[in-house]
Amino acid sequence: MQALFAKACLGTPEETRALEVDPARFLAEHGLDAEDAEAMRGDARRLALYRRLVRHNVVNVVHAMLERTRARFDVVRPGLFDATVDAFLAEVGPRTPHLRDVPAEVLAFAAPRWKAEASVPVWLLEHAELELVEFTIGIAPRAGDVGELVDVSPDRPLAFVEPTAIVRTTHAVHELAAGDPRAEPAARDVALLVYRDAAHQTRFLELSPLASAILERLLSGSPLAGAMVLACEATGATLDDGVLAGAARLLADLAERGVLLGARPLATT
Repeated sequence: MQALFAKACLGTPEETRALEVDPARFLAEHGLDAEDAEAMRGDARRLALYRRLVRHNVVNVVHAMLERTRARFDVVRPGLFDATVDAFLAEVGPRTPHLRDVPAEVLAFAAPRWKAEASVPVWLLEHAELELVEFTIGIAPRAGDVGELVDVSPDRPLAFVEPTAIVRTTHAVHELAAGDPRAEPAARDVALLVYRDAAHQTRFLELSPLASAILERLLSGSPLAGAMVLACEATGATLDDGVLAGAARLLADLAERGVLLGARPLATT
């Protein structure tokens, strides 16, 4: 019975065609015993309505959160985006109880398939990943009270507004205009801080390689001085006066944007 409902709601149109044209055969194909099949026979066509309702909810949230990606797919490979969503529903199906998390599951399923398609450019998958992060941060609940904060100093970890994320791409997909699905991005390595401002708008801040390395470590909880040392080692930069001045400008910019809230006090024993 559970398999029948799963197939009725999530199977491909070809797999469930009998549900519309010959519901008795659809029931028989799923091995229901005679009593269950007879009990459902009169309501079998309602399964088709239930299918439409379930798929409408699931597909609509994917289309809403990946709207711009779908529009670009319709230019590059018409029909592939919707076919991939259908394949996800038929082969895997949602595992999360929350509709808002379904697009992430779809993208995890789709990524290896799209990478294997020679006609799908790399930047299109990057665009999908960034669009999903942008939407997710835009609707995520604000974090609770961050507790007592003090002035920024080199020996203290810093506190940042949540949610935030650093996204790395090999193309400048964040520069693509939403209303031009035919545009293609420039090929260059990009590191973006994605955050939500005080007006609840999702924003991007493009970072230099060193700035992204520093901020990545700060977001993970490293003290300021340690984050700068590790970032310089990772990027081959020299921790000199120029780097210190650049880091100060970065922190000032983040504070002005409302991303940097202050420093956390050192733990006392």
